[in-house]
Amino acid sequence: MFISIKEKLTLVKNNDTNPTHSLIAQYLLDCIEKGETPKSKACAEYAFCSESVLTAFSKKYGYDGFKELAVRVKVETEYYDFGTIHKSGDTSKKDDYRNIIESSLQIIDQQDKEIESLIELIKKSNKIGVLSCYQQYFNSELFVSELQLLGYNAQINYQRKSNPSIFKEINDNDLFVIVGFGLDNQYLVNYYNLIKEKTDNIVVICSRSQKHKFDTYKEMIIVDYSERTSILDSTRSVLIMYLFSKIIYKL
Repeated sequence: MFISIKEKLTLVKNNDTNPTHSLIAQYLLDCIEKGETPKSKACAEYAFCSESVLTAFSKKYGYDGFKELAVRVKVETEYYDFGTIHKSGDTSKKDDYRNIIESSLQIIDQQDKEIESLIELIKKSNKIGVLSCYQQYFNSELFVSELQLLGYNAQINYQRKSNPSIFKEINDNDLFVIVGFGLDNQYLVNYYNLIKEKTDNIVVICSRSQKHKFDTYKEMIIVDYSERTSILDSTRSVLIMYLFSKIIYKL
């Protein structure tokens, strides 16, 4: 399964067991954000370590050495560089933002079969548990609130420590909606893995880049951009809200 280098580095950075590795990962993530090519000397200085430690770090995560890791970072940076839309001086791309939105909404509308299936599952469910990533928590919380206003027994993961209460007692008539976007969502995947051991009554809503994390579900709905050059959280929020509003409207 494909896992982006940025995703790997985010997991390493958030792991407190090895502070040196966390600093190396932070340096590499900074290079990705700035569009810079990683340099071994600069990384070693940033992480207060020797270049041999960088080699060991690289090999631990599947690369022959730091040079190969740096190339992998550079390739992914170029692929995901949404800043290029503003660098060329070509205003036509900026003027096409509405077209990007409309074509991205088309991606959602083309999944009407999956959306209708989700609506039917909601109608039949005794309890609806929504587990959301941080990035889309606000939209997911609003979705749950509107489900509750319609009379559905819907819950959301208010805090990580309270998540077990959502799936403590799972029966065949319960539905779980997983909202998975962004890179910092390993805790969400962990809970998903617990849920799928008890039920396959799961609907996953995610981006293309995150769908490999979810292998068991009744339906999967992809929400993503029609063009990879327009990677903006605000845009994704518009698309997610469109999907949720469409579901509420049809209930």
